[in-house]
Amino acid sequence: MSSPAAHQVAGAPSSLPIFPDEILEEIFLRLDAAEDLARASAACTTFRRVVSARRFLHRFRCLHPPPVLGFLEFDALGTFHPAEPPHRAAPAARALAQASDFTFSFLGSPHFWRVCDARDSRVLLRRVRVTSVFAGLVVCDPLHRRHVELPTIPDNLAAATGCWGLQEFDPFLDPDTGKDKEKQGLSFQVICAVQCQHKLVTFHFSSVTGQWRGITFNRPVPLDSISVKFPKLFERHYAHGCYFWTIALSGSFMVMLNMHDMELSVVDLPPGIFCPREQAIVEAGEDMIGLFTLSDGRLQLYYKSLRGTEWHHERIIPLPKLNSYWSILDAAAGYLLLQATPQDCSLFEKPESQYFTLNLKTFLVEGLCVSNRRITGAHLYASFLLSFSQPSI
Repeated sequence: MSSPAAHQVAGAPSSLPIFPDEILEEIFLRLDAAEDLARASAACTTFRRVVSARRFLHRFRCLHPPPVLGFLEFDALGTFHPAEPPHRAAPAARALAQASDFTFSFLGSPHFWRVCDARDSRVLLRRVRVTSVFAGLVVCDPLHRRHVELPTIPDNLAAATGCWGLQEFDPFLDPDTGKDKEKQGLSFQVICAVQCQHKLVTFHFSSVTGQWRGITFNRPVPLDSISVKFPKLFERHYAHGCYFWTIALSGSFMVMLNMHDMELSVVDLPPGIFCPREQAIVEAGEDMIGLFTLSDGRLQLYYKSLRGTEWHHERIIPLPKLNSYWSILDAAAGYLLLQATPQDCSLFEKPESQYFTLNLKTFLVEGLCVSNRRITGAHLYASFLLSFSQPSI
């Protein structure tokens, strides 16, 4: 028969292990998803205090990228397509859609806007009707209804293109901004690229300095003087601190801008690859890039070293058999965004297009949502759960 003292010790609250905050942080960092973190934070006030601390959230976001919750249309402002059931992100996507302002009414401007890019909960907009070619850019946080209007690129910098008033530019959020979130805080960077016949001119804006700077790169292979005036011919990709442009009229190569070495070079594509509209460049491991090509309802994956020249065929990924035209709309946040449009619809019908994501680590194809319109351009939107989302600007 056990003694009363033994019962008292076994049931005493003081016998429960008490971990310091540092140990709890390390435990919570090993959780697989933000949903698990939310459940842990609801267990007790101590867990909630550790999880909600800014330092911990910075560390968690560096290890666990935010989940894709939907996508924004390129030319239909206010149209956010959230993930729908049975997609695992559907509950979080529904909450985000209800809490955010994707019409960007907080801008307080009657002008029309176009979505240029989306990254790290930020959205880059461009005013459609402006008096200056290099003007009208705004970075927004739709969840917290914040925005920063960028100054116009100065004339003395813009003059480097040699085509003032004639060429459009390609503005996008710099993916490298968030590499060290603990030091960067709420800062961001925007890059604008202008394709010229004999050079590539880039303009870089930092929210820290509030100023633009320009960098000109000599083009190793000159482009056709007509094609550089049509920015829609250029498809931009990003991987490992490098930007890639596939060009519709260029044939079998693409242009790579390495921001680490500050060099512009030419990268040959695998033999037989000629359709830039159905390609995507992604990160495929340390110093490795992957190339997805789409044809006949299948994705082909090639890979090579960032500094190497030889491509290797990795695998074939079959897509759902839907009797549809497939296209790649975006590659971001560790996913491809795919669109499937029915083949047997007339010009007068509104086809019910289906949208899928491809996980770049697991190669899992998962249905995201359905829309009654065919979309020509989109940007994946990734964000944390509302309880862990902090202002991004």
